[in-house]
Amino acid sequence: MRVEIPECQRCCCCLPLRRGVLVFGYLNLAFTIFVITIEAWVSMGEYAPYSMTMIRGVQFHSHLWLSMSLQAAEILFNIVLLVGAHMKKPQLMRAYYYYGITTTVASIVTFMVLWVKIDCRRCSGIDYLMEAAFLVCGIGIQVYLLLLIRSELRKIKQNSQNICYVNHASELMVEAPLHIGNNPF
Repeated sequence: MRVEIPECQRCCCCLPLRRGVLVFGYLNLAFTIFVITIEAWVSMGEYAPYSMTMIRGVQFHSHLWLSMSLQAAEILFNIVLLVGAHMKKPQLMRAYYYYGITTTVASIVTFMVLWVKIDCRRCSGIDYLMEAAFLVCGIGIQVYLLLLIRSELRKIKQNSQNICYVNHASELMVEAPLHIGNNPF
């Protein structure tokens, strides 16, 4: 069974593709900086080795150093994406593309593991619904960004190929007939 991945021509039906990648990259960077600032501010007031973190819509408890290192990696790769999109460097954009695929799959697996593992007697259905909504929004936006990046990489690859047409008609050799006689025409 074969499924074709859609190719985007424009971002959100209004922006050119590269500018759309830049807008999503800057929004992703701003949101990541906002989240890391909030996490640092909350953890300053209390000395706790654990922190609640959210990455790609998945909330989980982890050590503070792990949370901060994951967010720092997110900021670093967002900067790589922005530099690659500004300078039209496909290697940098491809690095973010692979990072995005890896972290998206890891987020889905983490959510599934935590969803099965949670045994909360006091939690209502609305709590599960909210967590699922955060996951769908986070993953949905990330998948759309990855589709935009993939489309931009394909566009750069198509534009970089040197298409050369060879006129074979100019190389055609016509030989005169060798027999001597009357021409029927």
